[in-house]
Amino acid sequence: MTPGPVRKELRLDVPKETWEPIFFKSIDERATIANLKTLRAASLPDNDLEVRVWHGFGLTALEGFVLKRAAGEWSAIHLDGIHSNLPRSEYEKRLQTPKSGWEECWRRLEEAGILTLPDASAIGCSAMINDGMSYVVEFNSNGTYRTYLYDNPGYAKCDEAKQMIKIANIVSEEFDVAEMSTKD
Repeated sequence: MTPGPVRKELRLDVPKETWEPIFFKSIDERATIANLKTLRAASLPDNDLEVRVWHGFGLTALEGFVLKRAAGEWSAIHLDGIHSNLPRSEYEKRLQTPKSGWEECWRRLEEAGILTLPDASAIGCSAMINDGMSYVVEFNSNGTYRTYLYDNPGYAKCDEAKQMIKIANIVSEEFDVAEMSTKD
């Protein structure tokens, strides 16, 4: 019998910031509705990855984008923001192959910094606006779970916030998910 993929112990990289438990309350609720397991629970098999980009918070219904590579196969879904006019059948939409193809799209997202951006609070890049559109990115890859936040990146003054906008806009253009984009 051939052994399955090797799973490493998961290393957690979670900011000890006030935003984290507040934002993850709504993230965890939305993920549960979509039957998504927490990314913090266990390391994924080698060469697998999952990235989630959450957008909204505050007065805006939380929506998400989930990109996975499992056993060499890519997939993506868009989780719409739940509101009273949205039928349950439209809460989640499986997305087609990105316009540039899976590998090129992933290369663009990596190049934009999706796996390497620091948390905005760690670099003094919070916009300090009470409401608006914030992004939380979480990912599980190569034995590491990591999350970070950019609150209202269109108003923040650092280059990293501009990179967060670029990431959101790549998702929007590659997968025709206009709701994920933000003007810089």
